[in-house]
Amino acid sequence: MKKIALALAIIMLLTVAGTFNSSAKSPSVSTETPITHVVEIMMENHAFDNIFGKYPCDSNTSSNQTLINSLEKPVNLITDPPDSYIMNQLKAIPNGTYSTPDPVEGYSAYHLDWNHGQMNGFYNNSGPQSMTYYTASQVAPLWDLAEEYSFGNMYFASMLSETSPNRLYNMAGFSPVINDYGPPPYIPFSETIFGELQSHGISWGYYTKAVNSDLNVLGYISGITQKTPELGSWQEFLSQLKNNSIPSVSYVMPIGGNAVDYSSGPPHSMLKGELWLIYMIDAIMQSPEWNSTAIFLTFDEGGGFYDQIAPPSVGGHMLGQRIPFILISPYSKENYVSSTVLNHASILGFIDYNWKLPALNRFVALSNIPMDMFNFNAPYQSGKIQRTPLPILSNDVFQLPSSPVFSINSNPPSLSSMFPMSLQISIQQLPYSRSGNSTFNLSQVSSSLYVQSDQSYVPWYVTNQFMIASSAISIVISAIAAIRMRRRIK
Repeated sequence: MKKIALALAIIMLLTVAGTFNSSAKSPSVSTETPITHVVEIMMENHAFDNIFGKYPCDSNTSSNQTLINSLEKPVNLITDPPDSYIMNQLKAIPNGTYSTPDPVEGYSAYHLDWNHGQMNGFYNNSGPQSMTYYTASQVAPLWDLAEEYSFGNMYFASMLSETSPNRLYNMAGFSPVINDYGPPPYIPFSETIFGELQSHGISWGYYTKAVNSDLNVLGYISGITQKTPELGSWQEFLSQLKNNSIPSVSYVMPIGGNAVDYSSGPPHSMLKGELWLIYMIDAIMQSPEWNSTAIFLTFDEGGGFYDQIAPPSVGGHMLGQRIPFILISPYSKENYVSSTVLNHASILGFIDYNWKLPALNRFVALSNIPMDMFNFNAPYQSGKIQRTPLPILSNDVFQLPSSPVFSINSNPPSLSSMFPMSLQISIQQLPYSRSGNSTFNLSQVSSSLYVQSDQSYVPWYVTNQFMIASSAISIVISAIAAIRMRRRIK
């Protein structure tokens, strides 16, 4: 029995470990760019056109239309409107409304929405509620961020499906599930970006509202529990910011720890999510860490909301819906619109590139990295390259909350007057083009992969084979007990 147990343990260990490139050497903990801190913030369930469909806003919503007209424009419902049939189905969310019903979600619904790239199945599959879009009345702070920093015009979810698979792609570059179910199956910790960073002596942290039993998608990762030292609360992250001690890579998330109402995902309040987001970004800007930080702001998936751009493919794998992506950093180009095709694995690619690591896996190696969104070389007229902090909620329309945990007014005002902000650097003084793209990825640098073959696993004790064996053993034990009972009676 001991030999059998030992053999099973070895098999399990090999299964959990995956297949690694043992020749990959640990690099020094230095960076390829001036960025020494990456902070990722991933909100919930909004397609690009649902938030930025009318960017820049219509002329009747702002007193500064001259500035709006001069801003670089992404592909949206104004610059590239779909056909009249689709346009007639689309509805603006009324002023003063900050939440909508949840569209029908799921792998099947999203593929019907997609309709082989025609992008015309939303109304009949994810429902009429999928054909809505926000305006400056609700999302002016997000438009301000897009205006002042670098804006991803072609950033897609990694998979045409729901939250769990996409957040797993954002942590591991693959997903063993195609919808929101499980775990199991589990992803070994060693196959995640956290495992790769840890193996190379690079610090990381994952922060939620509270560290408790609600781990959300972290529950898919074998080896992570609420006792894992790298898991912390929002308050701990804020304290580390003040102490100049945040880890190299931080995931700051509005889900997990019972935080979902801060995520902006429907039917939760878009405004509450925005205020939480701006609070966190402002805290980073005001901290000693700002000058060395890149904040990657995105959403996990489209949530079933309409978007006009059909997903492309990476390495033969079709991506999910187009979603918002903003790079916020002192090295971020101002009012820059990138058409680089990106997805959640692109952020992993930047982390690997920046810390001189092998690509986490093949999908990460093939995913483009948003290098065109940074300015590391061209000084501004001041002679500096780094940009100073630029608080977003600096007027009297809506004040920042005093804590990352807060309640909101039941009758909030319109936010439309908050957009546009005055540009930090005038367009005429920018030392770079305000649009561009890149096809740079890690496969062009090296063929080295940290995980050669991704392998999820299901513990034997929850497999069908175990259940069948357990039932058979129970039947045998019951039979033996019955025989013994009969002998006693006789």
